[in-house]
Amino acid sequence: MKRVWIFGALLATFFVVSVVVVPVSMAEDVNPYGGAKVSPPAVTEVILTVSKGRLSKGLSMKDLLAMKSANLVIHEPFVKKVQSFRVIQLKEIFALVGIKGADRVQTIALNDYIYTNTAENFLLSKGYLAIARSGKPIGYDQGGPIRIIFPDKSKWSKFLDPWNWSLKKIRVA
Repeated sequence: MKRVWIFGALLATFFVVSVVVVPVSMAEDVNPYGGAKVSPPAVTEVILTVSKGRLSKGLSMKDLLAMKSANLVIHEPFVKKVQSFRVIQLKEIFALVGIKGADRVQTIALNDYIYTNTAENFLLSKGYLAIARSGKPIGYDQGGPIRIIFPDKSKWSKFLDPWNWSLKKIRVA
């Protein structure tokens, strides 16, 4: 009887440990940025507004996915690991409304964080608009659905101010 009780206690302990510990350590979609999971927007929802003067263009994920894009693998400085992004060159985004060289560009996040610099500096730093990570949409809780990133060899790869997450607007100030 004592052996059965000990075996039952060990089995119960193993079950509790495996149920509580294993899912956390083996989770496939752990958010490296912290916080609760927030789903990406609908593909037709306008997620980015680009403007210069009276010219304004609203872009949905569907619009962005239709633009010329490429894959870019970088060492992501916030999570400190290598990640692959689907990206559009900022020069393509700027061209939609005629943003050029000396224009003072503001990038504005959903939390109203603003970074301002010249279009020329964004372009010389090889800025990209990231629209997906590892082939999947980027959740709001993970700096998505779109964000500005820079390649490892860019002068802004370690200057984190222009890495604007959860971007909602690009405009000339």
